[in-house]
Amino acid sequence: MRIRVWSWVVSNLAILATFMGFTTCAGDESCFTDNDTRVKISFKRVIYPDTDSSFLENDTLIFSRVTALDTDSIFIGTDTLSRVVLPVNTGVNVTVFVFDSDQGSDTLELRYQRQQRLISVDCGPEQIIDNLEVGVFTFDSLGILNPSLLEPENTNVEVYR
Repeated sequence: MRIRVWSWVVSNLAILATFMGFTTCAGDESCFTDNDTRVKISFKRVIYPDTDSSFLENDTLIFSRVTALDTDSIFIGTDTLSRVVLPVNTGVNVTVFVFDSDQGSDTLELRYQRQQRLISVDCGPEQIIDNLEVGVFTFDSLGILNPSLLEPENTNVEVYR
């Protein structure tokens, strides 16, 4: 009887230890990050109500597709949007996007610095994309509002027409 009870305790402890091992890192909130590797691009139209003033309003484009050079991925198919969120290539320091829309075909080259930061030994590293800069582009004009992709909600690039 004593051997059976001991066997039951050992087997249940082994199951409990295994369960605890699986849930330790998964439930560890320090493994989660708000870090983002996607660029947020908004499209704006410049409105000139008179010769002395102007203001911006959201511009909605009808996309047939949005792709990135050197990939066969289509990030956005046929859709009508005033804002897009696109993943940058975290393996290199440049991503070139091609926007096919009702306004024609435009390209946007984004340059950035990549860094890795160790969250913890259990969680591993996270990729940080920072110092966003615009290279070659064919849009009328644009501006960088936020050069860091760390904040997932902030617009990084505004495209004006």
